[in-house]
Amino acid sequence: MEKVEKHISELLYEHDCVIVPELGGFVTNYASAKIHPTQHTFTPPSKNIVFNKNLKNNDGLLANRIVTFENTNYPEALKYINRFVENTNAELKKGAKVKIDEVGVLFLDVERNIQFEPSTHNYLLQAFGLSSFQSPAIKRDNISKRIEKEFKDRGAIPAEKKKINVKRIVALAIAVPLVFGMIWVPLKTDLLKNTNYSNLNPFAKHEMKVEAPKSKVAVPLKEIKKDTVVLPVITETQTPAATLVEPVKADSTSVSKNNDVNLDFKYHVVAGCFAIENNAIKFVTSLQQQNIDAAIIGKNNKNLFVVSCGNFATYKEANNGLAGLRKQLPNVWLYKN
Repeated sequence: MEKVEKHISELLYEHDCVIVPELGGFVTNYASAKIHPTQHTFTPPSKNIVFNKNLKNNDGLLANRIVTFENTNYPEALKYINRFVENTNAELKKGAKVKIDEVGVLFLDVERNIQFEPSTHNYLLQAFGLSSFQSPAIKRDNISKRIEKEFKDRGAIPAEKKKINVKRIVALAIAVPLVFGMIWVPLKTDLLKNTNYSNLNPFAKHEMKVEAPKSKVAVPLKEIKKDTVVLPVITETQTPAATLVEPVKADSTSVSKNNDVNLDFKYHVVAGCFAIENNAIKFVTSLQQQNIDAAIIGKNNKNLFVVSCGNFATYKEANNGLAGLRKQLPNVWLYKN
């Protein structure tokens, strides 16, 4: 019997199942390493052994090992195994427990079924030499205690004195009032009201803007119908008599003369242009009520009625007349045939 027990134990190192004919099979299952959460026990990986009473057919594994290591033949090896099984069953029927060295213990339960209690022997070759051990739990302080210990022996860190940049403060003190003055003075004065910003660009071509004159007339605006105005409006400030103004030349706008206008007049001070003749007539009436000699001198090439408030033979006379009329009508312009 001792030889059979020894061979069963040694076969479990190399095989996952060892069958004892007519008794049952011992099966090993891999178990990974474990850590017990409360006992703090560390167990290495191992092979757990279970007993299966249904594996009774002879697979020849145990008998061939006995033949090899005991220098006997196969029938004799089967006799060894049969005697081991008979003796084991006899002990179990008596109610005794049969111990197989390094494998486990066989016994019968109350229902006369064979039960197996495995030993703690580890048959996993990769875990050879490893054993279970217990390590006490590591006690760690909470975060508040750790911070308290960390800074307990440290002294107070003196606050760093920030260096004051005197030069920067002085520069800011000078720059802020200057910037404020540059913004506030133009807004509170008439410095920017009459400035033509297009003339500030030295590379741009200066073109006259085209729109209707914005003079004060006696006729209500509701009575004048909506027109499209195309002739230019001078956006400059009032021009004194000594300042010369370049007239609008005839190649940009052609005007057909009215029979009432002297054909010798080459220069005209134009107050506005209208698409509807009735509006031009009303505008002439309003200018005449302001003691301004106004008249319709004809149509231009855009088929608009041209209202003139001064006709002159020479450029100098026309320029002086333009300066005088701009005191009443700031938006009039000079036209040359």
